[in-house]
Amino acid sequence: MTVSLDPTGVVALTDDRWFRFLGTKATDGRLDEANFWRPRAQTEFHALSPGGPFFLRLKSPINAIAGYGFFAASALLPLNEAWRAFEWRNGDPDLMSFVTRIGEYRGQSGEEALFSGRPLRCLVLRNLRLLPKSEWLSWAEPQRWPRNLQGYKPYSLHEEPGRALVRLLRNGHPEELSEGFRLATADQRQYVDTPMVVREGQGTFRVRILDAYGRRCAVTGERSEPTLEAAHIQPYLGPASNHVQNGIALRADIHRLFDGGYVTVTPDLRFRVSPRLRQEFENGRDYYKYDGAPLAARPSAATCRPSEDALEWHNRKVFR
Repeated sequence: MTVSLDPTGVVALTDDRWFRFLGTKATDGRLDEANFWRPRAQTEFHALSPGGPFFLRLKSPINAIAGYGFFAASALLPLNEAWRAFEWRNGDPDLMSFVTRIGEYRGQSGEEALFSGRPLRCLVLRNLRLLPKSEWLSWAEPQRWPRNLQGYKPYSLHEEPGRALVRLLRNGHPEELSEGFRLATADQRQYVDTPMVVREGQGTFRVRILDAYGRRCAVTGERSEPTLEAAHIQPYLGPASNHVQNGIALRADIHRLFDGGYVTVTPDLRFRVSPRLRQEFENGRDYYKYDGAPLAARPSAATCRPSEDALEWHNRKVFR
């Protein structure tokens, strides 16, 4: 499965502290994901499609591109939800450092930023590469970068200076950002000190799934975000498993039942409850009332709806 190179790339002014902190966490210059937040922006980001390259330009006096990632999603998130999804991948070691930094940009204290109710524009990046200083690419007025620009600028990758950006790219495009999901046939998970599994891109997966389902549980319609989780239909077997079509937004208790095979979603998007839930636990009436009902929330975009192959797999392999 491949993802074609977006004809456009974006160069974005990058917070120095964010970049330096993530550099201390990178392994051989690589991070699986990060939240490139825009502290004051509230408008949607339309400059790139998922999978498009996003280049990190450090401010004056450096004036150079020092890394890149691949754009995955744009979302407005409460600060505590952004921290829940990405933790230190927001560019800070702890929640209070993070909200204090956002507050500095907004002219607020950290507590004011946290409790103001004003969400944060999050640009989620996958497969980041933070380049060694010897590979930094000078990017200033000769590259058509306006001297006082404080945001980002799109560039065509088919002509200079955009072609110079393409030459920086080393790591591949994230497979989960392709147009369609295919069931995994091999285990592509990474292990550190086996048997611990490295689950790449989980914050990105959560943001994309909750956004696709309107931040509601697909079964109950529940909107209390702390109770919601992004469930894999076919279990995680590597980054390609994080395709939005292999996910569904579920309340935490229903997620656990889904993973355990006590409930499922059919390919025609109806919720089913196994008789074994009643047989084994002599309970479950809170779930049986939804048995056979169509999903209460589903993605409006066809490209985000659950894969029929994945749902059929879950019904056949997991559902009891």
